[in-house]
Order: sequence, then C-alpha cells, then structure tokens
Amino acid sequence: MGKKIKIHQTEAYTTFIVREAITIDLDDYPELEGMNSHEIVDYLEYNASEMKPTNSEWYESLSDELSQTDIIREKISGEDFSFRVDDSEE
Repeated sequence: MGKKIKIHQTEAYTTFIVREAITIDLDDYPELEGMNSHEIVDYLEYNASEMKPTNSEWYESLSDELSQTDIIREKISGEDFSFRVDDSEE
C-alpha cells in the first residue's frame, strides 16, 4: 500500500469595516488640545479605550462607543490560499 498524506487548505481574507462617525466636542477632551489630525489618530490608537465616551449611559469608553456605531461600508479583499501537508503515518 502506498504512503498517504493529508492535505489541508487554508483561506484568509482581509476585511475592512467603516463605521458611522461620531462627533466629539474638543472642549470635552482636553487631552487632544493642540493636536493636529495625525496626532489625534495616533493618540486614539493607544488611548481610546481609556477615554470617556460621549454617552456614558450606554458606553464605558470612547473606543467602546466607536465600535458600536452602525457599519456604513464593508469590503472583503486580499483573498489568499495556502496549503499544508500532514505526512505523518497513520
């Protein structure tokens, strides 16, 4: 009897989701004072989960609030396939 192998295929995709924007009053976020748009984005990437939400009745953080807004655009791209061979003896 010949040698048998198992072949597995893996599929991977990149998903982009654009969510509805929320408007914040910079007077309520003094930590952002004097920052340009690029600096605000950098700050949010590291600190949004610690920042107060605009609606504290429903959300625990600004990050939580932003992640719950409606999806306005979704795109799946970057389809990638790979294979793996399991040649262990059974």
